[in-house]
Amino acid sequence: MYRCHPQTARLVKLIRERAIGEVRVIQATFSFHAAFNAKHRIFNPQLGGGGILDVGCYCTSMARLIAGVATGRDFAEPTEVQGAGHIGSSGVDEWAVGTLKFPGGIVAQVATGVSVSQENVVRIFGSEGNILVPSPWLPAREGGLTKIMLSRKAASRPQEIHIQTTQGLYSIEADTVATHIAKRQAPSPAMTWKDTLGNMKTLDQWRASIGLVYDEEK
Repeated sequence: MYRCHPQTARLVKLIRERAIGEVRVIQATFSFHAAFNAKHRIFNPQLGGGGILDVGCYCTSMARLIAGVATGRDFAEPTEVQGAGHIGSSGVDEWAVGTLKFPGGIVAQVATGVSVSQENVVRIFGSEGNILVPSPWLPAREGGLTKIMLSRKAASRPQEIHIQTTQGLYSIEADTVATHIAKRQAPSPAMTWKDTLGNMKTLDQWRASIGLVYDEEK
């Protein structure tokens, strides 16, 4: 849903306009601490549980989006994926981090978890400044104001870029689907089929790097 929100489109525009120069490092985190329940989908390996598939997918999709836009494409695929994580008694990754390397010298740090709360923000560092997205995944969930913080080398303080919406986050997502359903997929920054498959391949590599294999995959 965050890919359909105007905040993401504004972020893409800033990167495309080289507001922070050449993108060099991307940091994206989506993590929360849920009460343990072995039968719940996020802790159940038979239901594809764990942080990587539940909310780590947001982090990788953001990193791939920004790395792609920075190099003149809608998204980019990492050339290297490395990770470390904790697989609990649940049999799924309860917290994990990953490092992605992209063409153009861009690297990304992604972090996720279902048993630890972290700072759920996106930071992008470039040759001429940096960008902070304080609420990347659930911007103005019920509609309203959200913001992007832009810091440039020559500026004495960050610039607040405000994005105002009258619709809720999921309403915008539903309308995006409705608008483009005749064409069968919406354009970037919404997730196309090719973008989706690339994201899943990245998640598979991240899981493999921490040794998480579901029984159904064996």
